[in-house]
Amino acid sequence: MQSTHTHINMEMISTLVIEMNILRRHVTTYPAGHPVTRDAAHKVARVLDRLLDGTESVTLGIARNTILFGDFTLDRKNPVYRDFARVLSDRGIVSLTCHRYLEAEELLRFCAILSRSREEIGARGGIDAVAATQGLSRLEVRGVDYDLFRITEEERLAGLPEGSGGPSSHWEQFVRGLLDGTLDPFGDATRKHPPMDPLILARLLNGHFTNGQDRPDRSYEAVITAFMRRMERESAEGRPGREYADRFAALVERLNPDLRRQFLGNAFRTLAQRPEAARQVLSSVGNEIILDTLAELNDRKAAVPPIILSLCQRLGVSSQGTDWGDTPLSRAEAARVGQKLGTIFREGNFAPYVPEVYQGNLEQIVAAGKIASGLAESGELKELMVAENQGAKVGAIILHILESAPEENGAADMGESLSELCAYYLEVGDFTALREICDHLPLPGEMVSTPLQQRILTVVDTPAFMASLTNAPAVWGKERYDDIRAVIARVGAPCVAPLLDRLAGEESMSLRRYYMECLLGMGHAARDEAVARLGDNRWFYVRNLVAILRGLNDPVVVQPLRPLLDHPHHRVRQETLRTLVHFRDPEGERMLLWELGSRKRESLLTAIQLSDRSRNPQVRERLLGLLHRGAITGPDLDIRCAVVRALAETGDPAVLPELARHLRSRSILRNASLVRLKAEIVRSLARYPAADALPLLHESAASGVPEVEQAAREILRAMGERHP
Repeated sequence: MQSTHTHINMEMISTLVIEMNILRRHVTTYPAGHPVTRDAAHKVARVLDRLLDGTESVTLGIARNTILFGDFTLDRKNPVYRDFARVLSDRGIVSLTCHRYLEAEELLRFCAILSRSREEIGARGGIDAVAATQGLSRLEVRGVDYDLFRITEEERLAGLPEGSGGPSSHWEQFVRGLLDGTLDPFGDATRKHPPMDPLILARLLNGHFTNGQDRPDRSYEAVITAFMRRMERESAEGRPGREYADRFAALVERLNPDLRRQFLGNAFRTLAQRPEAARQVLSSVGNEIILDTLAELNDRKAAVPPIILSLCQRLGVSSQGTDWGDTPLSRAEAARVGQKLGTIFREGNFAPYVPEVYQGNLEQIVAAGKIASGLAESGELKELMVAENQGAKVGAIILHILESAPEENGAADMGESLSELCAYYLEVGDFTALREICDHLPLPGEMVSTPLQQRILTVVDTPAFMASLTNAPAVWGKERYDDIRAVIARVGAPCVAPLLDRLAGEESMSLRRYYMECLLGMGHAARDEAVARLGDNRWFYVRNLVAILRGLNDPVVVQPLRPLLDHPHHRVRQETLRTLVHFRDPEGERMLLWELGSRKRESLLTAIQLSDRSRNPQVRERLLGLLHRGAITGPDLDIRCAVVRALAETGDPAVLPELARHLRSRSILRNASLVRLKAEIVRSLARYPAADALPLLHESAASGVPEVEQAAREILRAMGERHP
């Protein structure tokens, strides 16, 4: 299962995980064979083709809340990574290998497996058996046989590998062992795992320390002791221990200051008993780090082991350009040096060791009163720095440099940094910081006028940036819709085509509405691009384009919309007719009149609903004529009620006399249907001018028909609140 991944970068792995999670969600949401799922599967296949250019496969390890790739761990705080890892882990998957030429159909079958519950997969023999049943060949899934895990009631196990930690550490070691092929079927290591990168180990320790977890001194001391023993063992076998010393130094240098001082403080006690190991380790650690640790030990009035005194000799010799001696100081010499060093630390007698010129400058600063300790404010300043968005501050600095010195030699590098920073903001969902950058772009309708605007436009107007930005609503959810919309609005025209592309393939009604709302804020840019796509062969897409053009409220679109009155799909014809009537286009009015004469009930009801936007007197007369058409029961009654509602939307008081005649009519045989129609008319009177409607309402309130009287009184009460 070993593969060469040296040329694969983590950004490509991140893209693969994000797109696979999107595909998984689509497969779970939409029925089999839906175009959205097919498109998403083909997209994942294309990402894999680029990713595997030059290698045969890529393998991802699955921990509970993260994804592993080689020695790298994807960001545990990223909700997409956590979501994908959780789903795979819940299904018992511990590793996922994608081979070259993996096809979209196999990806769909795999995601169909993930849509099943854990219990269903277990009932069918586990993830390995289900994957084999589905014929997965280019996508290799490996599960965990939990029956092979051994359980003990002991709180700690003897003989654990050095550095082993809690459950998360054990699990990730297990996953890495599977990825490297270093576990036998019973989960035991078959060979020693390569040493962990000190940088990664330092990040783990820093995270442990920062999260406020316990910092057990005894645990550090035990680990350091084991480390020293291993280094001595290597030296005894004739192998140099320099590699261990360098790794130790690299680890120490990358720890945060507080943890570093604590860690080295424990190391000094252990090194005191191992002079040879002390020489190798301390010669690899920087002088500044050691001096910082010594100062901290002095502040705590901690005992200074002899090895620290040897260290003092080393620092003194190094400053004179001489070599490190082969043997440490004797205990007597070390005691004398330690006493002098302690005096310096305790009494602050630094003057003999500071150059005269520098000392003079310091005295002048102090005498001028221009320096303060700031210790009282240090806590508040630290809290302020922690609360600040440092990434946003970096972006502000880059923008300031590019704005103030756009032609400097380093401007090109700054532009590249700006591009990386924008990509980072998108990845972590910091849309506020991204908006601050985009605020420097020209306003809609304005031309690019500064080098800074051109640089930002070059960054945002790229396929990669646009793909991430338009995909952000699906990734971050409704809670971030407003933030994302603000960024899209400031970027402006470059977002139009990507948004329309998303709209074409998106089946989520919520996201479709969101994309359409964003497009409605784009003005002429959205209008022109939408008009250019009216010839698309997908009727549902064309219908949405027509709705967007109506929402933009620009009569210029009337001419290109007219041919759609002959579109083969009735939903497109209806949406086009609604839009043309909205713009009071004569062709639309003519078509509406023709539809109002239709004998097909569905077509007639649609035309009546569209009539509420028309102010054409001919349309009004046609609607009033429909009040007398047919019987007063069944489907004909529904048509009459629809006419009453359409007339009310116009609010034209000219129709009130005709409505009054219906309110005063009587029917012995169809009284119940007539009462329903009268109640509909009374409720519609609220949409007409109060002065014209009030006489009819008072008359209806005394009509003697309970249903009509009740409706009239409710409207009168409402109107009385508005018109006391």
